[in-house]
This record gives sequence, C-alpha cells and structure tokens, in this order.
Amino acid sequence: MTLVLVVIGAVAVVAIALVAVGTAVGRLAPEPARQVFEHDEELDFVVEALPDDVTAQLSYEDVQRILRLHLDFLHRKGVARSGGDLPEGEGPIVVEMADGVDYVLQRGKLRKFTPAPDHVAAVITAQLAYFEAIGAMAEVEGPDLSIGPTGAPLPRSDTEAGDDRVDG
Repeated sequence: MTLVLVVIGAVAVVAIALVAVGTAVGRLAPEPARQVFEHDEELDFVVEALPDDVTAQLSYEDVQRILRLHLDFLHRKGVARSGGDLPEGEGPIVVEMADGVDYVLQRGKLRKFTPAPDHVAAVITAQLAYFEAIGAMAEVEGPDLSIGPTGAPLPRSDTEAGDDRVDG
C-alpha cells in the first residue's frame, strides 16, 4: 500500500512539474531570445575599440560611467530590458545617437561629470558595436520604397528614370 502511494505521489509531482514548465515555455515562446552581457567584458571591448585620442582623455572609470548612463538611457527608451520586463509595444524601437549623447551629457552634468560630446559619441558607438558583436542588436533595414503597399512596383518618375531633359 505504501509503495502505491509513493508511486502515485511521484507521478503527481512529475505531472505538476511538466504543467509548470509547459506554462512557462508557452508564456516565453513569443519573446525574442535575450542576450546577456557582462559589464567587465563590455568595458574591455569598448576601451579596446576606442580611438587613441579618446583613451588618452578618458579613464576606465569615465568610460564605465558613460556606458552605464547610456544603458540607463536605452532602458528608459525600452530598448534594454532586464529581468521580467515585457515589451510595451509592437515593432522596432528607434533611438537616435544624438539623443543618447544628450542624455549622457545631461545626466553626467547632474553628477559633475562633463566629458566632451565627441568622446561620449565614440564610447556609445563602441558600445553599440559590442551589442552587435554579441548578437544583442542588429542594423534594421529600411523598407523597400520601390514597392507599393499591394506588393506591386511603384511607377518611376522621369527624373528617377534618368531622363535629363529640360523643358523650356
């Protein structure tokens, strides 16, 4: 009798575990694969990618501060996510480089940290290269503007077709 109860208990535990795992997998299935990065690895990559004139002006701590401020900017924009954050909308999120530089400069100024804008841009460019290298982001291709909404090619104007006639 005891053996039967142990077997029934084991089957019940396995069934509950399978249902729990299946539910979690079903919830996460539409989510894109998350890319996790190490801050130390990121810092090393970025410092090696920076031009010599920038590394001559910025310390490791300065670069690290810029990286953290820019990551905070990306998180606020919804591009970088952590833990259980779920996306709020559909489609790609477009973030301009100039907005990231401005954010870093403004937040840095609050902390009496004032790197040069071109140094901030160089660090952000290297950080984005790191994200591409680990597969966390990729260039987004623009739409094909030669095709209409129905999929049919759009008619070309004379100037696009290379017609250099001048009416006069």
